[in-house]
Amino acid sequence: MKWPTTRLGDVCNVIPGFAFKSADFSSVGIPVVKIKNITGDLTVNLQDVDYLPEKLMSSRLNRYVLRNGDVLVAMTGATAGKIGKVRAECPLLLNQRVAKIEAVRAESGFIWAVLSSREYQEKMYNLAYGSAQPNMSGRQIEDMEIPLPSLVVQRCISDIICSLDDKIELNRRMNETLEQMAMALYKHWFVDFGPFQDGEFVESELGLIPKGWEVSTVGRVSENFDSRRVPMSSRERAKRHGEFPYYGAADVVDYVDDYLFDGVYLLVGEDGSVTKPNGKPYLQYVEGKIWVNNHAHVLQGRGLVSTEWLRVYFETLDISRYVTGAVQPKLTKGNLNSLKFLLPTEDHGLAFKESIAPLFDLVRSNVRENALLIQTRDYLLPRLLSGEIDLPEAEEKVKEVM
Repeated sequence: MKWPTTRLGDVCNVIPGFAFKSADFSSVGIPVVKIKNITGDLTVNLQDVDYLPEKLMSSRLNRYVLRNGDVLVAMTGATAGKIGKVRAECPLLLNQRVAKIEAVRAESGFIWAVLSSREYQEKMYNLAYGSAQPNMSGRQIEDMEIPLPSLVVQRCISDIICSLDDKIELNRRMNETLEQMAMALYKHWFVDFGPFQDGEFVESELGLIPKGWEVSTVGRVSENFDSRRVPMSSRERAKRHGEFPYYGAADVVDYVDDYLFDGVYLLVGEDGSVTKPNGKPYLQYVEGKIWVNNHAHVLQGRGLVSTEWLRVYFETLDISRYVTGAVQPKLTKGNLNSLKFLLPTEDHGLAFKESIAPLFDLVRSNVRENALLIQTRDYLLPRLLSGEIDLPEAEEKVKEVM
């Protein structure tokens, strides 16, 4: 059954964000979602946000308050056309160049399902890239034609898609917890030296360390694959849109039709997004077939040191003094390789590596499960929106992967 269609603006409000002044931002207050937070994987990344002091909040800004479940679309720049759903317990504020899609005469979960489908991602992507500067207007978004079945069907489709999305999000949050556990274990061993307090310590260039340990470097304990990276312009990516994630310095930038790497890697931001406000590097622990541009170093562990070990090691670093360039910050390969790395005895190293391995096994398992859930979502969604698949059949397919 083919559903009737309607103009998006007839059932939704498209609300562009507010032009906050940069001078008003602070390190505490109400988080402000900017275009950089719409990363292209259907999420709103809140790891790096600016804040508006609560004293500056006023009634005129109520229109731009975001809450859990709100649907956002990036309107300009490199991420123009990308969509994300807010998942946050506290209120947020919406900055300019991002729009909120507010359902008023349709089921909000159904509108999310439509706009997050590959078909409509492609449509918005094409809207944005119709000129030299990627950009779309609120009117262009409102003029998009969308399917509009009955409210009963809308709710059923919403339930099916949102159940998959919720499981994907649960796995993502579980992975955050697992990685935090691994980082805490690293700090206990290599920063606080908790298991070795009763042993003998000796002086080193990093201060007192357990006897038998040595100060090495990242260049000696890792393999670097930077020479295999290939940048791709936004226009080229638009022509080569596909299933493989295209990674930049800090996140997935796009999806393309081929890959350069296949395995488990640690990506470390090289330029642009090099450090977070606290000086820590931007890191991405990835598995599978991926494309990486020239803005992220590509590493694997070597010898005793695993890639997972590198992951938790880098999370403890303030690398700001190793970053060069005032206009374009850069962590060069030479500076990356020169970072000091505390290497324990072989017995201690094996014990630590084995202690964090199960945590990252679960991380990768959750990532693989999410890939299956996303594949199921991508299979069902266009068929649900076109009326090609019965709702009971779709529900059964969801049960098979949940």
